[in-house]
Amino acid sequence: MNVFAKVALVTSSLLAIALFSSNSFATGTELGLVLGRSTKSQEADVVRFTYRRLLSESSEWWMPSAIQLGASIWRVPDLAGTTQRYDINATPVWRLEKSWGYVEGGIGAYLLSKTINTDEYHLPSSFEFGSHIGVGMRVGENGRIGVAFQHLSNAGLKQPNGGINFIELTGSIQF
Repeated sequence: MNVFAKVALVTSSLLAIALFSSNSFATGTELGLVLGRSTKSQEADVVRFTYRRLLSESSEWWMPSAIQLGASIWRVPDLAGTTQRYDINATPVWRLEKSWGYVEGGIGAYLLSKTINTDEYHLPSSFEFGSHIGVGMRVGENGRIGVAFQHLSNAGLKQPNGGINFIELTGSIQF
């Protein structure tokens, strides 16, 4: 896949995310940017664009408060010489909002454009599960910034299942 095709894939994924609802920017919509760096080395980075849609304002713990759809661009060295990866993902998110900010967690599915096999990282399947926990604060009426820890692995579906961990800076605007 050439560079143009990859950019087209990521762009079309972002458009699909934005058009997820009949009214893309209805109340309860949140657009975000995530910048992540691997905890194991300085060689793996991820940039993720996210779209969140509020599902419920219920305080029931078992009900996710939002669904997050995303598209990511990765930089991770590989033994085969490939350094770029892409993914699309969907994650139910449980967020507890307070006056000072929020605490959240989520677990979802990720579909990678290519597996990863390095001395440090082993993601032998394109289908991965991603879980995260994070905290953040409000910036103005609609902005949020935060930090999160994320783990991706295939939950033992294919071996070796080394996984990868990221520390992430997050930012979003709610409409």
